[in-house]
Amino acid sequence: MSRTTDELPRLASPETIAELSELMARAHAENRTVAVFGGGTAFDDNPPAATPGLLIDMTGLAAVADPPGAENRSTADRTLRAGAGAKISALDRLAAASGQELLPDLPLDRSEAGASLGGMIATAATGPRHLHRPRLADSVTAVTTIGADGTIARTSGGLAPALTDRDLPGLMTGSWGTRAIIVEAEIRLTARPESQGFVWIPGAEAAAELLAARRVPDAVVIERPPGAPAATVALIEGETAHVETEVGRLVDAVPGASACARPEWWGRRSRVPVTIGVSIAPDFLPDLLETTARLEDALGYPLQLRGSAAGMFELGVAAPETEPGVATRVVLEHLRSFGLHRIAVRLVHAPAPVWDGVDAWGPLPGKSVLQALKDDCDPRGLLSPGRGLGGI
Repeated sequence: MSRTTDELPRLASPETIAELSELMARAHAENRTVAVFGGGTAFDDNPPAATPGLLIDMTGLAAVADPPGAENRSTADRTLRAGAGAKISALDRLAAASGQELLPDLPLDRSEAGASLGGMIATAATGPRHLHRPRLADSVTAVTTIGADGTIARTSGGLAPALTDRDLPGLMTGSWGTRAIIVEAEIRLTARPESQGFVWIPGAEAAAELLAARRVPDAVVIERPPGAPAATVALIEGETAHVETEVGRLVDAVPGASACARPEWWGRRSRVPVTIGVSIAPDFLPDLLETTARLEDALGYPLQLRGSAAGMFELGVAAPETEPGVATRVVLEHLRSFGLHRIAVRLVHAPAPVWDGVDAWGPLPGKSVLQALKDDCDPRGLLSPGRGLGGI
C-alpha cells in the first residue's frame, strides 16, 4: 500500500523532507494539530501542550553537509548545514575536527542531553557566553521549512506571501514550532578557543564593573544558591597566554577573586520543580538579589537565582515535597510589581497544575504582532497550538 493511501499515523518519523511535506499536507487536509520534537530537551518548557493529532519525530532528518562553495571560504566565513534533527553534540564534534565550533553559545545541559539543531533554533536557546556571541537568529544564515499545509519554503515569502520582506531564520528563531517546521538550517562557525579560564568572585558587586571594563570577559554569571550569598564567575577564553594574563589580572584587581575550575553548574539549568525566566536592566541586579532573599525568607521556599549579569536570569522555586503553586504566584506577582521598565518575568517550566493557577506570561508587549505572525503562517492554528510565547 502506498504512503498516500495509508492511514495517517499518530506518530511519524520521516526520513526525507519530501516525506515530511506529504505528511503535513495530509494532516492539514484532515485538520489535525501537529507537534514536532528532536531531542525533547525543551518539551517540558512553556505550557503543557494538548495531545496533537500528529506527533513528528525529527531525528530521521539529521544529515550534515557543507554548503556549496564552503571549501573556498575563509575560516571566518565557514558555515555548517544540517538537518533539523541533527544533534548539537554531533555538530560540535564535527566542527571541532577542523578547529571550529558553532558560533552561538548554547546551553551545555541541553546539548549533552541530545538537543537538536532545529529544537535549539525553535526555542531561541542561549548559553552563558552570549556577551561576545551573536544571537541564534543572527547566527543562522538560512533555513528550510515546511508550512502547516506541507509547503516547502526557503524564504519567508514562500512560507506566507504576507511575510515576503521578513527574514526567515529570524522568523523561525524562538517560534516554538508554531509558525512552520524547521527541517534544515545553515549555521555559522567560529574558531574554537585554545583555552578557557574561570575566576570566582564573592558577591555580585563586581559584576557591573566587569561588564563596563575595557575588555569585558566572555561571560559574567551570577549564581545565588538557595539560602546562600551570591557569587560571580567570569570566563576568559582565547589563546592560552592571553587567558593566563587576564585571569591573573582579575585575581589581582578584584578583592577576594580566585582562579577556579569550570563550575559543575555552568551552562545548566537548576533541576527544580519551577523555573521562572527573569529579564532585568543590569542596574536592577542588587534589587533582584535582595528581593530573592526576602521572598525566600517570607515564603519558606528555597529560591535559586542563576544567569548572566547582563540581565538574563532563571529563578528556581525548589519545593520537592510540596505543591509550589502558591509560592510561584507570589514570586511572579511580587517581581512584576516593580514594572516592565525594570523587570520582565514569565513562567518557563512548572508542573501542569502550576500553569493553570498563575498568570504565566504577565504583560507581553507585542503579543498582537506575534499572533498576527501565527495567523499569517498557520491560519488554522494547527502547529503546536499554545506552545508559543504568550500561549499562542
